[in-house]
Amino acid sequence: MVQIEKTLCRLRRGSPARRPHRAGRRGLAAVLLAAWLALWSRPAAAAPPTSWLADHIAFDIAGITGWRAAWADERNPGFQILGGGGEINLGLEFDSGLGVLFGGRAMFGPTLGAGGGDLYADVTGQLIGQLRVADWVRLGLGASVGRLWHCCSSDLDTPQTSTLLTGGFARVGFDWLSRNATLVRALSFWLRLGIDGHPNNGADSLLPTTSMNLTISLGFRL
Repeated sequence: MVQIEKTLCRLRRGSPARRPHRAGRRGLAAVLLAAWLALWSRPAAAAPPTSWLADHIAFDIAGITGWRAAWADERNPGFQILGGGGEINLGLEFDSGLGVLFGGRAMFGPTLGAGGGDLYADVTGQLIGQLRVADWVRLGLGASVGRLWHCCSSDLDTPQTSTLLTGGFARVGFDWLSRNATLVRALSFWLRLGIDGHPNNGADSLLPTTSMNLTISLGFRL
C-alpha cells in the first residue's frame, strides 16, 4: 500500500513537467495550421496583363479565288481571267471597331473565252479602312495599286500584255468558329468587289482600259 502511494506521488510531481511540453506542441501545431490556412486562402496571382499591341493587332491570311473581267470597255470587252492565289493583311483594330490594315495579294490564272488560255499574274498592294459591325462581321473599303501582266516568261511581258492597276474596292467578312485566343481567333470568309483602271495602256494594248474584279477568300483571322 505504501509503495502504491509513493508511485502516485511521483506521478503527481512529474505531471506538471509534462504539461509545458504538451502545451508547446499544441502551440506549434496551431501556428502551422494558421500558416497553412493563410497560404490556402491567399488569392491566386493575376495573369500577367497582355500588351496593348497584342490586344489590338489585326492580321488575316487567306486563300483566294478571283475573277477579273473588262468593265464598260469597248476595246476588249471579252477579256476575262479566272484564277487563284493568296492574300495577307496586317494592321490595327481599335476598341471603337475601326481598323486600318496594309496588305497585298497575288493571283494567277488563264484568260477565258475564244483563244484564251494565256496565263496572267495579278499582283496588288492595298490599304484598307475597316469597321467591326459585330463580333463576327467586318466591313472594309480600300484602295489598291498593282500590276497585271502576261506571265510567266520575260518574252511574254510586253507593253501590249502588261498594265498598271489602280482602283478601289469594298469587302465584307464573316467569322466562323470565333474563339478568345491569342493565335487563331477565327476562321474567316471574305467577299470583295473592286473596279480598277489601267492608266498606262497604249492604243495597241491587248488589255481593257478598266476592269472589275470579284474575289472570294477563305482563311484565318489571327
